[in-house]
Amino acid sequence: MGEVPLARLWQLADGTSCLLLKDPRAENWELRVIRKSDVLRTERFGNPIVAMDEAKVWRASYDRAVQTSN
Repeated sequence: MGEVPLARLWQLADGTSCLLLKDPRAENWELRVIRKSDVLRTERFGNPIVAMDEAKVWRASYDRAVQTSN
């Protein structure tokens, strides 16, 4: 059994989304940004709360609406 997507943390209008995944065989959590079938960014974390906080930061770098409002 491989990694299991647990939550979609955000999704943008262009189809970019951020997933929180867990491999039952591993102790860490994976955060992954995808658009269609392309993986744009991925990183592993020891704590899901830290991963979810990082997802908020990542969203700002991919969401043009957030960038233009700053």
